[in-house]
Amino acid sequence: MATAWLSIAYDQFGRCARKPMARRVIMILLDKPIEMNDIVAAPAASWWPLAIGWYILAAVTLVTVISAMVLSVRAYRKRRPRRLALRQLRQQPPETLSAITLLLKQATLAYVPHHNTLNWWDFLSEQLSSRQRRRYQPLLASLSEASYQPHVAQQQWVEPYRDFAVVWLKQALPLSTKQTKEQGDD
Repeated sequence: MATAWLSIAYDQFGRCARKPMARRVIMILLDKPIEMNDIVAAPAASWWPLAIGWYILAAVTLVTVISAMVLSVRAYRKRRPRRLALRQLRQQPPETLSAITLLLKQATLAYVPHHNTLNWWDFLSEQLSSRQRRRYQPLLASLSEASYQPHVAQQQWVEPYRDFAVVWLKQALPLSTKQTKEQGDD
């Protein structure tokens, strides 16, 4: 308790100086009982209302999901003629070269309404990748000549042409926007 009576302070020169006023303050604090209350914990943070960042995140997520759905539906609808042509090739395979050509032309006209089909064999070849073009170029050259032969002579080309039609429909359709504009201008 003797230390409580002593209040030591140092002045600017480092010498010890007694402060009687400070001693009285300490005495008052030690003599007077302090009433203490229980510590009350703060309530848990509420989820509502959410911070503005959560609302922004929800809006961005909603816009992204809706945009993805709209784009998916558009792409699905855009590929409908291709799906129908492929289904027809699987379910009712055409028996002649002209029937396969008609099916390919119908699918093409769904994407390019004013397409000039005078150079049909060249058009088919142009839509393929360079690797596929090298693979199918001999077949297309033979088909352009075989299409004017009697039906009996065409039978050997029906199955390879049908296989080509499946590959072409899967790879070439739908035409890209650039290809569509070029074909529409012709």
